[in-house]
This record gives sequence, structure tokens and C-alpha cells, in this order.
Amino acid sequence: MSRPFALALLCVVLCVRGAAGQTAWPGEEWETATPASQGMDADGLEQARVWLESHNSKSGVVIRHGRIVAEWYFGGADRQSKFAAYSTSKSLSSMATGLAIADGKLGLDHTVGRYLPDASPETKRDVTVKQLLSMTTGVHNDTTFPQREDQFSYAVKTAAMDHAPGAKWDYNNTGLALLSPVFRNATGKEIDEFLNDRVFRPIGMRAEDWKWEHREGHALPYSGCHTTGRTLGRIGLLVLHHGKWQDKQIVPAAWLAESVAASQELNKSYGYLWWNNSTKKWPGVPTDAFAALGKWDNNILVVPSLDLIVIRQSDLAPGKDHQIAEYFRMACEAVKKP
Repeated sequence: MSRPFALALLCVVLCVRGAAGQTAWPGEEWETATPASQGMDADGLEQARVWLESHNSKSGVVIRHGRIVAEWYFGGADRQSKFAAYSTSKSLSSMATGLAIADGKLGLDHTVGRYLPDASPETKRDVTVKQLLSMTTGVHNDTTFPQREDQFSYAVKTAAMDHAPGAKWDYNNTGLALLSPVFRNATGKEIDEFLNDRVFRPIGMRAEDWKWEHREGHALPYSGCHTTGRTLGRIGLLVLHHGKWQDKQIVPAAWLAESVAASQELNKSYGYLWWNNSTKKWPGVPTDAFAALGKWDNNILVVPSLDLIVIRQSDLAPGKDHQIAEYFRMACEAVKKP
């Protein structure tokens, strides 16, 4: 992570924390508020609602200062509806990895071979945890991988190495699948079990609000989480406050700062399973924004400089004109300038 970006991010975080006196932390329920009371424009949010409704969405939630200022459901969905988070699950896997590193169970420089000595081909054993998290494993990207029942056996024993570890950035579920058996062998727990103990329960996520898919006894580290819009909001609020929930540090602040910054030079928009806006990936959105992005735009956008969290969910494929950056921009532009 570059020092200027890290310093800028920490400055933004301090600004958010400076406003923590007005942050409402959800208990069993969220506090709701009018847009105007939280410095947002209702007409601007209405434009965001119209966009969501016309783009195959099932839910949208906008949170400012820890309060829900807008919440919409479409096509029969409601607050209890759970949708697949798809690759937004990756960002949760990143948090689990950061906690395991803080516990001394894993290290960014630890290799796959340290935990999976029979990984094949042999060069796969040289892949580091950092390369797993930054999408630079070099493992062959099998586009049919999510449909396989033997995903982990295939990833560990069969998938070829197309590139030397670290040589190429490639958004690749096959390579990331290695994280689950590595994580299990390092910690003794599956990623979802670990997250439930260390993150989900401490921030008020109930058992009935989420589930996680498994294959061959392992949690899918690249996908697999199914949850509600309000539950994604809790994750967003946690990372907005740099891993702190009320007065308790849940995830190390330094880890989250590093996770949302560029993890390598090949794609500076990508951190450790998080996306950032440093390269203006989302026009009209502040450059300090970062996001967990999933298939069909099941997303959590976090904008520290605006104290804003923006959620979108769907179980429908987007239309040809679908550009999620438009929704992100509308939500951000609804924040009134002081």
C-alpha cells in the first residue's frame, strides 16, 4: 500500500470517527431517519430508487451516520429476503484472513505449500497468501469452476499454473479457492464458522439472517454467502468505522486500511479482495470510496468522506444498459454539500 494513500485513508477515517457522536449503532433493529435529517436530498434518493427499480434490482439500502435513510424492495422481496452475495463474499474472506494473521495463524508471506504440501503442480506450492488475496496466483482460470462439485480437489491437485505466482493479475475463483483449505489447516475452522464467531455475532448478525455454501466440506471463499440487505449494511458500517463496532475493535484497523488500498501494481483498483476508487472506477463517486462487489451487482459501497453506505441486491441478471456506477453516483450526489 502506498504511504500517501494510506495516510489519506487514515485521515478520512479520523474525520468519520470525529463525527462518531452522531453515529447510530444498530441493536436488534436499525434506526431509520428522514433523508433531510441526515443531510441528504430526498429527490436525489428518489432518482436512485427509480434507477434501481428499472434495473432488475431486488433491494437497495442507503445508510448515513449509521441510520437508514432509504430502503427499497422490489419484485416481492422484503427485509427478510436473503440473496446470494456472490463475490461480495470475497471481502468477508479477506476480513477472516486478516484476523487469522493478527492471531499469528497465517502470514501474507506464508505459502500454499506450507499448508497444502501435496498441491500440484509443484509451483502452486509457491503461491503466497498475499497472492491469493490480490488475484495474482497464476493458477489457470477455469470459467466452469463454480459449477464443479469437486472444486477444492480440482483447485489443489488438478488446476494448472498458467503464470508464475505474482506475474499477472487475473480475477480468478479457481486460484482463490485455495484459500479455504489453507485457512482451515491454519486455523482449524472454516471461514464462515470463523467469521460467525469473530465478526458476525459481535456485530449483531443473527443466525437466520445468513447462510454460506460449502463444497467438499469447505466454505466457498470466493462466493457462498447469502444474506439480507440490512445485514450487508452491518458489514458496511463495521468497515466504515475501520473495523470498530461501538467501542470494540472487531477487525484490525490496519488490516482494513491495507485491504482497500492497491495490493499490487498490476491493477491498482484491487486490494485484498476489495475494490477501491483510486483510479476513478466509479465516476462521480469520491476517490476514497471502496466496495465489495458481487455478481449481478450484489454490492456494498462504502464512502468514508461522506459517512455513507450504499447497498444493492438482486437475483436477476442485469440488462445491457446496466451500469452500477450510476446508482453509486446518484446516492453520493444526494448528500447535500455543507
